[in-house]
Amino acid sequence: MGARRNKDPGAMTGTDAKTPQDRSRMRRMAAPAPLRAGYRAAGSVAEWIRGHSEDDLPAVRQTPAAAWKWMIDEWSIQFELASARMRIPDGPFRQRLRSELAEAHRHYADRGWLEDPAAYHRTPPPLDGGVQIGATSAGDADFWHVRFTSEFEPWPGEPGRERWMSYRPVRTTHAWMLQHPDQPRPWVVAVNGYRTGEPQLDMWMLYANRLHRRWGLNVIAVVLPLHGPRSIGVSGSRVIHAGAMNTVFTVAQGAWDIRRVIGWVRDQHEAPSVAVSGISLGGYMAAMTAALEDDLAAVIAGVPESDLARGTRRQVEPLLPPFYEQWGLSWEPYEQILSVVSPLSLPCKVPRDRRYIFAGLLDRWVRPGNVKTLWEHWERPDMAWYQGSHLSYPFEREVSRYVDRAATETFGRLPAAPPR
Repeated sequence: MGARRNKDPGAMTGTDAKTPQDRSRMRRMAAPAPLRAGYRAAGSVAEWIRGHSEDDLPAVRQTPAAAWKWMIDEWSIQFELASARMRIPDGPFRQRLRSELAEAHRHYADRGWLEDPAAYHRTPPPLDGGVQIGATSAGDADFWHVRFTSEFEPWPGEPGRERWMSYRPVRTTHAWMLQHPDQPRPWVVAVNGYRTGEPQLDMWMLYANRLHRRWGLNVIAVVLPLHGPRSIGVSGSRVIHAGAMNTVFTVAQGAWDIRRVIGWVRDQHEAPSVAVSGISLGGYMAAMTAALEDDLAAVIAGVPESDLARGTRRQVEPLLPPFYEQWGLSWEPYEQILSVVSPLSLPCKVPRDRRYIFAGLLDRWVRPGNVKTLWEHWERPDMAWYQGSHLSYPFEREVSRYVDRAATETFGRLPAAPPR
């Protein structure tokens, strides 16, 4: 007796479904309306726990260690957001947000920067002099503290320019340098993450000591504006929660400073090749630099944010949604303004086989979907997903092995640093 055929050749029944996801979807479609609503609610909770809605990412291994990593990340992000919940914007602040958004949108549109974001970024002048270098140490690391005047200024007429120029600490660029005393070697220019910027933490989190000692590379870690010694108050304050223009200027000046350092190690230290790397917000900056700077040997973006507007909206929107319309605020101009400092708005100049990304499947700070967006924009290069969170990456063996492999593939094997 022949097999029974479906009346509709294109229909798929539960037994025909090829994957568990297909069968689950068919069960939801066939359920009564109240159950379908329950499925949607459960799906929303599951997506909140996972941090994304993509079905094509690697599965998370559900272990006690995974739950602990997830909770540490979630606790830290909720602690970060607690101050925002307690600080309702007052009238003058809301007025500044509205006027700066509207003015910046007109300003950027009139100058064509929304259509051509690359035109917003100027090539910084070379560092020919005025660089201060002093020996210092942090923990078990001896390094050089590099300082110079940034010389970055927002464009004339940009809203928020005067406020930004009043931030005196951002005018001086700081960097932590590990350099071998022998022949010229390749360099890695590394960039700190959000809320960091102090040498003892940066050297560890950016794998600077590892790259310097094990792989024989010179490393210089650039401190972002409003972080570490360049901060006003707590490191990272006023980057996100002080309005869109502060975020734009942080990224624009950060890219300017990083490119000046790249030019400096090329010109003054005879660097045969230079790679750029970064963690979290520094990963965003590494991706941004890779879209602006020519002839980089590689780019390594660790747990990188790729869309600051999307990331901010995901974290902030649940806090104050009823007030947005009353305040005259809108996400659309915010997203358009930030597009001029987004790595997603520009092609990456680094060859595809030298683009590296690592990210955690349990990350609560930078959701996996945002990292996937950068990966797709970069034409799906080599990437490492690890079973961990945003804050667990320094302890993940697969991450350190991945960074080692990126260094070896980019520079080959160099003489390691002599024993201390």
